[in-house]
Amino acid sequence: MKNVVLITVDCLRSDRCGFNDHHRDTTPNLDQLATNSLIYDRCYSTGPYTTESFPGMMAGQHSYNGTQYGDNVGYKALSSDSSTLATELTANGYETAAVISNPHLTTNRNFDGGFDTFTNHRSDADDDHDDDSGSNFGSKMYALREKMRNQPTRYNPLSLLYAVHRYRQLMTEWPTTDGADIVDEVTDTLQQLGEKQSPFFLWTHFMDVHAPISPKRADEAGLASVPTFRSLHWDASRAGRFFEPNYDTLYDSAVRYVDNQIGRVVETLRQMGELEETVIIVTGDHGEVLFDRNEVYGHPPHYHYDDLLQVPLLVYDADGPSGRIQTPVSLAWLHEIIAESANVELSGFPSESGLESIRSEGEPNPVISDTLDETGHTISIRDGAHKVILHNSFQDNQIKWEYRSEPSCFNYQQDRAERVKIGDIPESLLKEGERRLKEEGRLPEIQGEFSAQTEQRLQDLGYKM
Repeated sequence: MKNVVLITVDCLRSDRCGFNDHHRDTTPNLDQLATNSLIYDRCYSTGPYTTESFPGMMAGQHSYNGTQYGDNVGYKALSSDSSTLATELTANGYETAAVISNPHLTTNRNFDGGFDTFTNHRSDADDDHDDDSGSNFGSKMYALREKMRNQPTRYNPLSLLYAVHRYRQLMTEWPTTDGADIVDEVTDTLQQLGEKQSPFFLWTHFMDVHAPISPKRADEAGLASVPTFRSLHWDASRAGRFFEPNYDTLYDSAVRYVDNQIGRVVETLRQMGELEETVIIVTGDHGEVLFDRNEVYGHPPHYHYDDLLQVPLLVYDADGPSGRIQTPVSLAWLHEIIAESANVELSGFPSESGLESIRSEGEPNPVISDTLDETGHTISIRDGAHKVILHNSFQDNQIKWEYRSEPSCFNYQQDRAERVKIGDIPESLLKEGERRLKEEGRLPEIQGEFSAQTEQRLQDLGYKM
């Protein structure tokens, strides 16, 4: 059995990686690793939102068969009896550890299940306390962003106020944890794991690409070396949903910054003498909309186009195959990739590819992504050529995309931007999507509620609470 290191990056677009032919030098460390890796050219998240993508990665679950946290079906969790990557690897004798940073991935929502050690740098120790310090300010800043989106121009007093607020955070505590600090702890954790006799599984998650992007980190990476207030102005345009082409450069520089940190992880494994005995998996939880469609930045929950659903997937295994895989795959099948690459048996996951080998070409089961919240349920389902998006509204909502009223179908391989709808929808995909489309916004529930501090952290990242 081989060690497994899973590296996930929030908001990482597949088309912004150098090994996927991006024109900027965003991922030199990953590019080098990619020469001896499997690259999955058509990998898709289980949902366009962190709270829906990680149950897929960790437990093979989608929203339609998942669990909600508290009374809001929009926020997913893992049930205590879920089979996860960590629980199954632990059962196979692995030492398991996680060093992450995301206020969604908390112990209260059972994302620590199966891990011997679990550190989340953006999580309260107890999510159920009633200290409301700072929560009012967080809601005010969320309201400010909403007002910015109603301004006639990006140059307005509200954008200036937003930039000043971000500058203050830059001088005190930025909303996302620095990936360099994450890797410092990852390095220590790897060295501790390496001293044991068992194989190990380490999961680490980076938030540096998630908006708001730190001007300091973007500057350090070198692709967006501009004065701080210029970076903050670009970010204010994003927050106000004004098209800002320079934000692309800021995003790419953040990707380069994370690539530098991943390079440090790989070098640590090399110095430990464990690189050849370790399967390294690098992917994103979802992509990021960069004004691909007018007035949209970020990752709206019911946005099911592939600028948000498609993610990079790189699998390094010194003894395994390398090259590029064209077969469409789901991150819900990550357990199969780990099982085959690390030579370990993993079971109990509800989603399976149907492939004899997930490390070679084949005809898999349909790839499904979905979003379920109090406003409705959106499902996208695809085979090797076609993708169908369906939506069922539970209440009057503001979803403005074409599939709100009727299913949309695209030949997503020929029409990569998904601009031309196909009238002849494949019946098998349509029926499979309709079969899974829920009629109400309710799932089995894990009791709990967000603390004021967690709500503020989520609001500061742009989430509505």
